[in-house]
Amino acid sequence: MKKRLVALFLAGTMAVSTLAGCSGADKKNGAESKAETDKSTDTAKETGELTLYYSNSTDWADPIIQEFEDQTGITVNLVQDGTSSLFARIKAEAGNPQADVVWGGVIDTYRANQDLLQKYTPSTEADLKEEALDPNGYYTGFDMGPMVMVYNTELVDEADAPTKWSDLLEEKYKGQIACADPTSSSSSFACAMAIMLAYGTEDGKGYDFIEKLVKNLDGKVIDSSSGVYKGVADGEYMVGLTYEEAALRYIESGATIGIVYPEEGTSSSPSGCAVVKDCQNQVNAQKFIDYLSSKEVQAQLGDLNRRSVRTDVSDPDTMKAWDEIKFVDMDLDWTSSHVDEFNEKWTDFVTE
Repeated sequence: MKKRLVALFLAGTMAVSTLAGCSGADKKNGAESKAETDKSTDTAKETGELTLYYSNSTDWADPIIQEFEDQTGITVNLVQDGTSSLFARIKAEAGNPQADVVWGGVIDTYRANQDLLQKYTPSTEADLKEEALDPNGYYTGFDMGPMVMVYNTELVDEADAPTKWSDLLEEKYKGQIACADPTSSSSSFACAMAIMLAYGTEDGKGYDFIEKLVKNLDGKVIDSSSGVYKGVADGEYMVGLTYEEAALRYIESGATIGIVYPEEGTSSSPSGCAVVKDCQNQVNAQKFIDYLSSKEVQAQLGDLNRRSVRTDVSDPDTMKAWDEIKFVDMDLDWTSSHVDEFNEKWTDFVTE
């Protein structure tokens, strides 16, 4: 599909708007949130365009976008970049929003940036899993995918393969761990948060583990999440921290890698999508969110090695059963409120 890229002009003197904070409503406040959405939609102007900021791989995401265009006649202008970079752009553009929808990256990032998002409850709400719905009403989960470890099966015997996050601290893996920079990669950040929550956020236990992990990286930090599973598959690294879909996709293509669901527990956070606050094409943005969470789209996810957020779509047999995976108790309020602190500590650990 021919991709239409929007030119982004970031004025150096652009002032970032101070956005009003929103109270933390739970699902019981859904009617109030929906009423706010309906009211804002009533005053929104319907257009024939939509500007989408997305961090997903174009090979599978673009066909889904094309289907939306074909069905609705809406032209989707595309900007593709890393999740953290996209949210940085949205923040810089807050005074004059250029994006209508942001799609891709774990919901931890959405929670941390909810002041940049518009409340919207999708029309598919009744058919979605609880984990896919934001209690505060700002984002919607698109797919479920645990964070995992991968290892190169030609470099690591299955019997000696890691089974726990703590195995990454072993001397044999020094300089052999593929890990993206969590300050710019949302999937790497999700892995780091899974580790933090597994080892404890009190008394600095989680940070102690992260510091030891950074030392075992031996100065090697990868710029992008795609470099992790590619690096392990190519034999540049013995093990890596990544997300399930990427690992399954590479195995499907014939890569010699194995998947590990860490025994201490991993993240169950879905990837997200959301309407950008004060966007120019709000009606079309809401249509796109509804489309992404529709059964029509969600039923395709199994073929894309992704798990659906809908209660009426089952995971394919090629995936490990969800109830056989151990998950940490997710605390999105903690993870989203400690992003700056974590980034500072990570930078300190890397530069020590």
